[in-house]
Amino acid sequence: MNILVLNGSPRGEQSNTLKITRAFLEGISSQKKTNADIVDISKAEISHCSGCFACWQKTPGECVIKDDMQNLIPKYLDADLVIWSFPLYYFGMPSKLKAFLDRMLPTVLPLIELTESGSCRHPSRYDMSGKRFILISTCGFCSVENNYEALLKQFEILYGERLTKIICTEGELFRVSQREKRTGEYLSYVRQAGKEYAMSNCITSDTQRKLSEPLYPPEVFVQMANASWGISDSHEIDERNG
Repeated sequence: MNILVLNGSPRGEQSNTLKITRAFLEGISSQKKTNADIVDISKAEISHCSGCFACWQKTPGECVIKDDMQNLIPKYLDADLVIWSFPLYYFGMPSKLKAFLDRMLPTVLPLIELTESGSCRHPSRYDMSGKRFILISTCGFCSVENNYEALLKQFEILYGERLTKIICTEGELFRVSQREKRTGEYLSYVRQAGKEYAMSNCITSDTQRKLSEPLYPPEVFVQMANASWGISDSHEIDERNG
């Protein structure tokens, strides 16, 4: 199985999310032979899409901007499984990864087609039916609610039933050595999820439930998180705001 990991964290190898992704890869590789390519998007040369639409007209399927996307798009197309690995940044993905997504425009056709639901979309230029996708993401909040809805909807529209999600709230705890017992327990569930996915392209409801549980009760996490910033009053307001 060819796996492409898009590490979208600006922290690169120090990413909390990447720790979870590596545990998932360990689970998959324990069940089947894999070839995993982890790409550090933060270090890649990826310019912003200029909106010229040359990839639809002048050079169909090929972007006129010459940078690392020339190699990354073929990697994406060749992968059996694409893992998007990144922390939540302001209700979405880190900006460099969004630039990557925008530059995927050459992989779709300019034609518009209507879906059965009545919406419209650009059809893929390539046969993507056998490709599967996983979204692995962490955040510094203690809940998915009112934080992840926009991002999850985007990925559900992109990939539909071919998408599997692992969302870990309270992800900043993965860098706290004093919490390794609890985070290590979570990573064991992630490895189990990888094993299950390798066998059936899905994660059991029991394992998914364990992955969805917060690492600590919300009130405990909030207290720890607020204390970690070393600010005496969490309600301090910048004097510029009155």
